[in-house]
Amino acid sequence: MGATFNLSAITAALVEAAVDPLRWNAAMEVAARETGSAGALLFDMRGHLPAVPRNAAMEHAFEAYVRDGWIAKDERYRLAPFLDRRGVTTDFDLLTAEEIGRHPFYQDFLKPLDLHGYAAVKIAAGNSFWALSLQRSARQGQFLPDELRELARFSAHLGSVAAMARALG
Repeated sequence: MGATFNLSAITAALVEAAVDPLRWNAAMEVAARETGSAGALLFDMRGHLPAVPRNAAMEHAFEAYVRDGWIAKDERYRLAPFLDRRGVTTDFDLLTAEEIGRHPFYQDFLKPLDLHGYAAVKIAAGNSFWALSLQRSARQGQFLPDELRELARFSAHLGSVAAMARALG
């Protein structure tokens, strides 16, 4: 199967953001668009900081995430071992569809925002460990196995971007 995503466009946007930190939100716009996602955010998996780069479509969701305390109840931080080991992870690495159907994080927070599909892509260098969080709507659906394999391969190439961002502060 050919390339599903325009990964070179995402890489270029991330490199631009590593050089110019004012470009991080623009890089998230590119990541969302090029992966067929409603949104993209960049989470520090070690720091859990409340301010993260995000595309404009995620602004309302992120405000609710912080304001309503979901940041402290985010089940997805528990996916860190899967992300670290595989380079990509989804909610289904941690929970079944039935568990997601009953869990407040998914039902009370994500569902009203029409956020149903999720994949995180590891971006790491040294002790820096970030997750490129890709959010899909119900219409866009879950990430397919071929897409997840492509994102895992992409993760392996993102270490140099992470090293550059880390070196530039």
